[in-house]
Amino acid sequence: MSLLLKNGTLVSHSGRAKANLFAAGGKIVSITASEPAADEVIDAEGLLVLPGIIDPHVHFRQPGMDSEDWAGGSRAAAAGGVTTVLDMPNTRPPATTAALLAEKERLVASQSPCVNYGFHFGATEDNAGEYAGVGLSASGGGERLAASVKVFMGSSTGSLLVQREEALAGILREARLVTVHAEDEAVIRENASRGTHEERRPKVAALSAIAKLRRHASRPSVYVCHLTAWEEAALAGPFWKEATPHHLFLNSSLMGKIGDYAKVNPPLRGEADRQSLWRALGEGLIDAIGSDHAPHLKGAKESQSPPSGVPGVGTTLPLMLDASNRGLVALERVVALMSRNPAEIFGLRGKGSLQAGADADITVIDMARERKVRSEDLHYRCGWTPFEGLVLKGWPVITIVGGSVAYRDGAHHPARGSRVTYAP
Repeated sequence: MSLLLKNGTLVSHSGRAKANLFAAGGKIVSITASEPAADEVIDAEGLLVLPGIIDPHVHFRQPGMDSEDWAGGSRAAAAGGVTTVLDMPNTRPPATTAALLAEKERLVASQSPCVNYGFHFGATEDNAGEYAGVGLSASGGGERLAASVKVFMGSSTGSLLVQREEALAGILREARLVTVHAEDEAVIRENASRGTHEERRPKVAALSAIAKLRRHASRPSVYVCHLTAWEEAALAGPFWKEATPHHLFLNSSLMGKIGDYAKVNPPLRGEADRQSLWRALGEGLIDAIGSDHAPHLKGAKESQSPPSGVPGVGTTLPLMLDASNRGLVALERVVALMSRNPAEIFGLRGKGSLQAGADADITVIDMARERKVRSEDLHYRCGWTPFEGLVLKGWPVITIVGGSVAYRDGAHHPARGSRVTYAP
């Protein structure tokens, strides 16, 4: 199967160029001014062509949970311009052994996701002996089967939690790459009786966790998830740093409007902190955008003990495109944050660029298209979004996975993603 994408403007992290893109056998063959014969020709006149968007932080909730599955979650991702996702390990059971990770992979493959996929591996206080089996031992050896070892320093959905500082130090020493939910559980428990969710998980919990990380790891092989303010990003200076769309675009006042539907870990902060996170992004302190797509069904969110988490894989790119249209961030920077950098940080082979030889994972966008966010358009199993009703300018219109169209102008097409492979 060959594909010619002609007359588009190709956008990389470093610039733009009007050119045609020819792909065959799932790979980009050439960037050219000519028009090679192809099985499928797409005229992208007036559109921008990006390397496929990578979401390095999703919770597709399988196995063992019912608020998402891989068939639906991958359809939502493709509709949002995402071609590759990396899934977190806090499922039931959690992916904390090589055998459980292999079982999870078999389950995911059976659901035929339409985007590419990889997995993070779950850390416990005593499973460092499993790192070698998934290729994540700092001493090397073995085929790498997971993107990182994920540490939850604060309690969240699922049972994974690393509380003892000596256990954290051991993980940082033994693992090749560590992804961290940085909220200090001790601080959370000290504040457990306070009134609001934000007060129970204050910013000091994040700062305390990052300070612990700095005591035990100075190398950049630590990726700190979902930072909420400039102070956190500045303190996490030696590490790779992620921001989420909900912390960039929403603040804690949303709790007063939609209640526990806006409950998330770490919490939404006040407007000053939200604006400071944009300052961090503008100063280059943020390396990647991850949706932290963490859906829960409406019944759970409306229960007496509502869980934390919001869906987001389908709206992350439109939100960032709208921000680019409003002058908040250059489109080339969006490509770096959402494609090139995640590919480099996690060593995703063939991802993150539009160069000859790269995988033909491509996101085509229309920066002039304006649409209202509606939950019924997002393909989420949970059936809701915290961004309901927002009018955004700039939307993905075609998503290509491995050289095949997965999504185009509101319709899904037959396409199947593949498990990612990692650079040695």
